[in-house]
Amino acid sequence: MKIKNYTKFAIINTAFIGDIALTFYLVEAIKANHPNSKILFVTTPKSMSLLEIIKSIDEILIFDKRNNQKGIKGIFQISKQIRDFGAEVIISPHRSARSTLITYLSKPTISISYDISTLKYLYTNKVRYRRYQHEIERNLELLQPFEDVELPANISKINIEFPDKIVNRIKHFPELKDLGKNFVSLAPGSVWKTKEWGTQKFIKLANLLNQHNYKILLLGGQEDYQICEKISSETQAVNLAGKTNLAETAYILSKSSLLVTNDSSPTHLATLVDCPCITIYGPTIPEFGFAPRSSRSVTIQVSNLNCKPCSIHGYQKCPLSHHQCMELVTPEEVYQQAKKFL
Repeated sequence: MKIKNYTKFAIINTAFIGDIALTFYLVEAIKANHPNSKILFVTTPKSMSLLEIIKSIDEILIFDKRNNQKGIKGIFQISKQIRDFGAEVIISPHRSARSTLITYLSKPTISISYDISTLKYLYTNKVRYRRYQHEIERNLELLQPFEDVELPANISKINIEFPDKIVNRIKHFPELKDLGKNFVSLAPGSVWKTKEWGTQKFIKLANLLNQHNYKILLLGGQEDYQICEKISSETQAVNLAGKTNLAETAYILSKSSLLVTNDSSPTHLATLVDCPCITIYGPTIPEFGFAPRSSRSVTIQVSNLNCKPCSIHGYQKCPLSHHQCMELVTPEEVYQQAKKFL
């Protein structure tokens, strides 16, 4: 098979925000090998703003799988929309049964996913899933079936354009008027609670940074507002949690001197805009394939615990009730790393 024999491609990823962000490197690889291709990206409502700043994506199709399009009716509906686009090739980094059924019902000529995807036999081509490979390279391997694909050396660069409406909105945030040019972003939240380093530790880190005249921004979704508000109330940090969409958050990170975060989606937003990044790992490990890939980045973790890693995502509560994987990482340790970036 040759990639240039096909024109219309669809990529399906409706997973977590970080997973979706890391799929953009696959988009860039398709465009690099086939500039005249048209790429449709199927994703979640929450991720739409992020996709809008990726220049190599030609069309966005929102799949509201939790609400308006949940169930088998939604699967048929989204499949019809993909058929209407005329997708000849569908690539699904997302390994769920739902994504497989959407792909199959869309009736592409070529369909590609991993050999561990649910209902994998419905794909025309399967690629080996390498658990300990970085997600960027894992996704790029989905192009293996095409014999004429070459991966460019600078595939780490994503073609991003921030529209004026984003730039102007951030410029006019009243909370940011006294921020200055040099500031540090902190992202303390996570979907998985055992991935969170802890409110008190972020407070201590923020105060250490404040003592050396670094301004602090707190980033996250609406679900992170209370954590960030607690940190803000005991520091001089500005709380923007829940006030920006993903594209606006990415723009803020593009201007940040440093991001300190848990093993969660802000790590991958920082990678998109090459923001220096410190990622703190607790129940998970970088070897799972989700380490930061900014040109200046570092991971911090406790490496001599028998119980680590406890799962690929972590849990809402430590199974052993001690949470040492995070408790043993000190604010002073993180601050010493932060100083190397600032």
